[in-house]
Amino acid sequence: MSGKLIFAYINVKKEFSIHVVNYIRQDEKYIQGIYITNGDSGQLRTYRKDRIIAKFDNELDANLYDLADNLEHALDVLATTIPSSKSTSASLNTFDIHFTGFKQADKQRLIKLAEEKELTVRKSVTLNLQLLCVGYNASIKKIEKAQEMGISLMNESDFLNFLETGEILLGE
Repeated sequence: MSGKLIFAYINVKKEFSIHVVNYIRQDEKYIQGIYITNGDSGQLRTYRKDRIIAKFDNELDANLYDLADNLEHALDVLATTIPSSKSTSASLNTFDIHFTGFKQADKQRLIKLAEEKELTVRKSVTLNLQLLCVGYNASIKKIEKAQEMGISLMNESDFLNFLETGEILLGE
């Protein structure tokens, strides 16, 4: 299935925006597509479905969307999508990431950042992995395996942006 998706989105920084993407794929939690908002194109982005506030049939409807009238709903969406800093029990829904191709010190720094955000760091490319973060010396076999499994790839700067905003920005 492909086509244009138009939706209102709120990120973890409480920034509201309208996004237009050419749809590529989706799974249970994410929609991934080529970002084409405001004439910008070519950037692959992944959005959390639970942060989408509204979907629109056309760009005119999206431009007429009044956030003020829907602010309470937007903040409710945001409140339910930010994980609590202290988890009382182990979550069945983990967000799994693996780091490959980094110097040991860089890898340990990235793992620490991921764990602080309650991501599950895996030691290899596994079936339930959502992200493979690749460094300068990444294993081609791991990259190919991840691509075959439909796992999103990112570099270090994409990963740091993801931690900050909750959005996965891939490619350019």
